[in-house]
Amino acid sequence: LASQLGMGARPAFRLIEWPTLRAALPGVAGLVFMLCITSFTIVLTLGGGPRATTLEVAIYQALRFDFDPARAVTLTLLQIALTFVVVLALMRLGFNTVGDANLPVASRRYLSAGAAETVLNAALIILALLFVAGPMAATVTSGLGADLGRLAGESAVRQAALTSAVLALLAALLSVALSLSLVMARRALALRRRVGARTLLEYATDTGAGFVLVVPPVVIGAGWFLLLRSVSDVFAIAPVMVVAVNAVMAMPFAIRAIRPGYDAASERHERLCLLLGISGWSRFRLVDWPSLRRPLATGFAFAMALSLGDLGVIALFGSDSLQTLPYLLLARMGSYRTMDAAGLALLLGLVCLALVLAADWLGRGERS
Repeated sequence: LASQLGMGARPAFRLIEWPTLRAALPGVAGLVFMLCITSFTIVLTLGGGPRATTLEVAIYQALRFDFDPARAVTLTLLQIALTFVVVLALMRLGFNTVGDANLPVASRRYLSAGAAETVLNAALIILALLFVAGPMAATVTSGLGADLGRLAGESAVRQAALTSAVLALLAALLSVALSLSLVMARRALALRRRVGARTLLEYATDTGAGFVLVVPPVVIGAGWFLLLRSVSDVFAIAPVMVVAVNAVMAMPFAIRAIRPGYDAASERHERLCLLLGISGWSRFRLVDWPSLRRPLATGFAFAMALSLGDLGVIALFGSDSLQTLPYLLLARMGSYRTMDAAGLALLLGLVCLALVLAADWLGRGERS
C-alpha cells in the first residue's frame, strides 16, 4: 500500500516502521539493560580494579579474596535494590521480561531505497559488522596462533572441557524442563480464568521467571555460598550449585523461545484435545511435540551456550578439583599465559557455534 501511494523512505519510517519499533523498544532496551548491569564476566576478565569495579566484581572480591561476608551481603542488597527499581520503571513502559520481542518482517519490501538511504544502511551494516566481527576475528587469529595440539593434550584442558560439557548439558536440560512447565502452567491458568483480571499466580508464571535477571548469577552464588558455608563443605556441592543457578538464569531466554510456539499450538489444538480426551504424556507426544521440537531445541541451545560460557557461579565455587573452560581461561589469563587463553577462547567459541548449528539442524528435522 505504501508503495502504491508513492510513499518515500522518511514518511514510511515515521508512519509504518516507527510505531512497530516503538512498541518493541521497551522490551529490547530492558533486556539489554539487564544483561549489561549484570555483566560480571567482562569486567572480571578485563581486570576490574578499584576504578572499574562493578557491584558484582566487588561481591566476588569480598568473598574469594577478603572473605568479608558482611560487606558481600551489603553489596548484594544494594545490587538487588538498584536493578529492582530500574525493572519497575521499565515495566511501566511496557517491558516484559519473558514476552516475545520479535518484530514482524515483510517477506518483500516494495519501497525502493534511495541513494541516501542505501549509503546510510551500508554504513550501519559495516559498523555493526566491525563491532561484532572485530573481536571474533581477533579471537580466531590469536587462537590459531596458539599451540592447540599441546592444549588439547593437556589433562587439565580435557578435564575442564568434559566438566563444562556435563554441567552445561544438565543445566540446559533442567532449564528447558522448568521453562516448559512454567509455560504450560501459565497457559492452563489463562484458559481456566476465561474472563476477569489475572490472578497473582498467573502473573507470577507469566513474568516471574524474568525477574531472575534482576539478580546476577554471582549474587545468587554468593547467597548460596554464605548459606552453605556453615552447614557443609561448599566446594563439595559446587557442581549442584553451578547446574541449578545456570539453569535458572537461562530460563528467561528459554521461555522466550518456547512460549510463542506452545501458545500457538495450544490455540490450535486445545478444543480438539478436550473433545477427544487427550491429555498428559499422550498429548505432549502426539500434539505438542511436533510443534515444540524446534522451539525446545532453540531454548536448549541458548541455555547450554549460556551455561558453557558462564563465569559468574564457577568463579565462586571453582577450585583445582572443579574447573570449567571459562574458569581455566581466566586462570591462564591471570598467570599471563595469554596464548593459552586465546586457544581456550577459540575452543570455547567453536563449541558454542557447533552447539547452535546442531540445535538448528535438529529443529529442521522431519517432524514425527
